[in-house]
Amino acid sequence: MVSSQILVGGDGTETTLEDGGLRLVDRSARTEIPLAVVQEARTAGGQHVEIVLTDSAVHRVDGGNPTAATAFVTALTAALTARRDPAGSARVTVTPLAPPEEAEEVKYHPKYRRRQVVALGLFLAYVGYTVWVGVARGGEEVVRPVAAAIPLAIGGALLFFAVHVTLVHFALKRRGITVPASFDFKTKDGAAWYKFTDADGVERSGRGKNRGPVARVSYDPEDPRDYSFDLSGGSTLRRTLPFALGALPLLAGGAFLALLPFLPV
Repeated sequence: MVSSQILVGGDGTETTLEDGGLRLVDRSARTEIPLAVVQEARTAGGQHVEIVLTDSAVHRVDGGNPTAATAFVTALTAALTARRDPAGSARVTVTPLAPPEEAEEVKYHPKYRRRQVVALGLFLAYVGYTVWVGVARGGEEVVRPVAAAIPLAIGGALLFFAVHVTLVHFALKRRGITVPASFDFKTKDGAAWYKFTDADGVERSGRGKNRGPVARVSYDPEDPRDYSFDLSGGSTLRRTLPFALGALPLLAGGAFLALLPFLPV
């Protein structure tokens, strides 16, 4: 019997050894390798594992630490069959978690362009303000807006996330399409990945809480990258409120520090 093991990499990858073979999961894809096409396994650099297939292809994964990597190689070596299949990579199955067309869609979607333009405009405006402080109040005062940029950036990022989740919530309420989603796999942080098929027949993946073998997911047909497994107002509020509350003091403190050169002492 195969000694089941899960190799958790420091880069977030997971490599699972089971009776049926190996399953490699990273942020972009799930790769399934039958044991019959594995020629050998070896450690590389201490904490990395190299899985060599019968056609000489190599899959290199992060083992997290040398002890785990060595134990995984030992278990995998013991599980290898006496008869190997020379087909090698031809029997390896790779399932993308984010289809290439979706990545292209995100890159060129109009709302992402607008966000980039707004972010660039705010950055240039703040650089201009910092220069103006140096001209109007002296070079020594520039340190204040420069230091203020840190809490302003963090607070802005937190507020952006809260606003984004809220806008997605209302967009899904207005035009979202709800479809069944089947459980796919679970990651080390406890998140469950589900797969679903949109109205165009494209299979997509969604990350959420474990809701059993079948769940319901609502996605935005204009941008299927936006989806939710729970459209209740309470769920959205619980997600956004901590970020909004965390953003406000950072933004207030950053704004005060940035304006301090012009405030009466």
